[in-house]
Amino acid sequence: MMPITETFTRPIVKHCAVCVVTAFASLTIAKAQVVNYSSCVELARVDPDAAFDAAIAWAETDLSGGASHCAGLALVGLGLFEAAADRFTRAAVEGQKIENVERALLHQQAGDAWLMANSGANATAAFTHALTYIPENPELLFGRARGYELDKQTALALQDVDLAIARNPAYGAAYLLRARLYRQRKQLDAAAADINAALANGIDEVAAGLERGLIRFEMGNEAGALEDWQMIVATDRRADGSPGPAATAASRFIAEVRAGAPTQP
Repeated sequence: MMPITETFTRPIVKHCAVCVVTAFASLTIAKAQVVNYSSCVELARVDPDAAFDAAIAWAETDLSGGASHCAGLALVGLGLFEAAADRFTRAAVEGQKIENVERALLHQQAGDAWLMANSGANATAAFTHALTYIPENPELLFGRARGYELDKQTALALQDVDLAIARNPAYGAAYLLRARLYRQRKQLDAAAADINAALANGIDEVAAGLERGLIRFEMGNEAGALEDWQMIVATDRRADGSPGPAATAASRFIAEVRAGAPTQP
């Protein structure tokens, strides 16, 4: 059986500039600052460049961390993930009027930004900081596990994702991540079981099918793998009708199987 190249795994958690706004919305800051923060965040949704400039100007007088946070959101919108992570970290460290839980959420957002920048070591450091404020939080453990996976520290990633599932047995994304980790360790039966658990706990067929195809392929079920990937090619479409990232990856897997590609996932 020929192995294939694994060049994409559908993101387990979607990230975007507007998705991270709510975590900071409850900050205990002065009313005048709330107006600045809210308007800055709203601007980040539609014009990240202008929002970043506004945040930098506001930062001269801000003591809440809101300016740094808004700057981070703007930088995420601009695709500058490393710079965004730095701003989120600054908001967590420098904010004088925020609670520890909110500091944890800011470190989490820094970790998410580092993941988008494909920097596993920085991501794990950020999530570790967050866990000092909220120990054994499933979402933070999951994030750190993803950082460990990026750095190919599979054993450490498994430790964190195991604990995340123990704390939240209905955590579908954690089952999907653990399935991938098990596959990487050639524990294919365990990987297949976790794919089923992921599907039972809300993970969509496209995300699960891409990984299930890899597991089936490595178990010698080439027909089953092709069935999964062909389903993804048919269903994963962007708003304009073009193939989504999972469909692009699935198409590549199909081509490699049919060509007998010698590369290892």
